[in-house]
Amino acid sequence: MPYFRIDNDIFSLRLDSYAVQIYAYLVSCAGKKGECWSSTNTIARALGMSQSTVISKIESLVRRQLIDRRSTTRHSQSDRASTGNNHYHIRPFAAAQMAHERFSKPQGGLGGTFADEEDIKEITEV
Repeated sequence: MPYFRIDNDIFSLRLDSYAVQIYAYLVSCAGKKGECWSSTNTIARALGMSQSTVISKIESLVRRQLIDRRSTTRHSQSDRASTGNNHYHIRPFAAAQMAHERFSKPQGGLGGTFADEEDIKEITEV
């Protein structure tokens, strides 16, 4: 029986249940090479979610440095280009954990707020 592993610290990242399910699905499809080409429609059907939820949660996983996503293009026999499935690469878990630890510390003294995904996105895009 095939199986896959996810680092137990995934729960310390405070992802919502949809993001965890999508991450687990991508890890299960990626195999040892850590790559997969699942369409958002396929992921949505497999997990019983809307395609818009899948798209937004994948963006969250990218911002949190758990996965990389690259768009692909396919060509028909008549050499007409169209959008292909995304290419996903599962990143080393330590990168996501370090980003989370860096930005989950309280900001600004007593009663401060925690950094959110937008703060993480700003730093990781630099």
